[in-house]
Amino acid sequence: MNNENVIYLLCFPFGGGGASVYSEWNNNLSSKIEAVPIQLPGREREIGEDPFTDLNEAADHYAKMIGDEYVNRRIAFFGHCFLGSTLAFEVIKRLENVPQIKIEHLFASAAFCPSSIREYGIDINQEDEFIKKVEQLTGMKNEAFNIPELKELLMPTFKADFQMDIEYPVNNGIINIPISAIYADNDIFVSKDEVEKWKSHTSKDYELYQVEGEHMYLLQKADRALQIVEQSLLNNLEGSE
Repeated sequence: MNNENVIYLLCFPFGGGGASVYSEWNNNLSSKIEAVPIQLPGREREIGEDPFTDLNEAADHYAKMIGDEYVNRRIAFFGHCFLGSTLAFEVIKRLENVPQIKIEHLFASAAFCPSSIREYGIDINQEDEFIKKVEQLTGMKNEAFNIPELKELLMPTFKADFQMDIEYPVNNGIINIPISAIYADNDIFVSKDEVEKWKSHTSKDYELYQVEGEHMYLLQKADRALQIVEQSLLNNLEGSE
């Protein structure tokens, strides 16, 4: 299929998560959309790599990688939670004016926006309290932290991801790319009002969508999010024919 007839959906994971959360997406998307899970270092197959601790440094890295690999291809971005969505936003900022890169859309899922003030009350150096607080906020419990050997292996990346979040400065930047923001109806961590603030970060079209579930709905039932993505991107393809 010609590159012009395919949109590559670059998917960034949430803090503490890996690319595998998106591994089945191509089984449920149109053949005109190819989901490309982006693996961050320090987890899953890249467990031995040092994780990023600065979100802008990570964005520089992925902007170069994507800029090199997706010349003259149509791409869109999906990010879950603050880390995934804001990392995607920062990559777009770096690439949107590159002539050979064709960016169609950003999907920000269950995420505080770049200009949000995030006060989690978390001290990442108090490891047990840190883990407990994240579980309370997100509703996600990682049983691996109950096994000392696995906890020791996973903690550096877990802490690094939240360091990127906590130290990211309030940013009122705007991209010239449409944004679709998604909130979960039972999310007690990131409210509808917070997700709605993504509207201030685009000069183009903006849509707000609701899905069923809690903050980590993506792990249990991603069907509605996939429908939103597919409908939006297929409309883009039809509009360009």
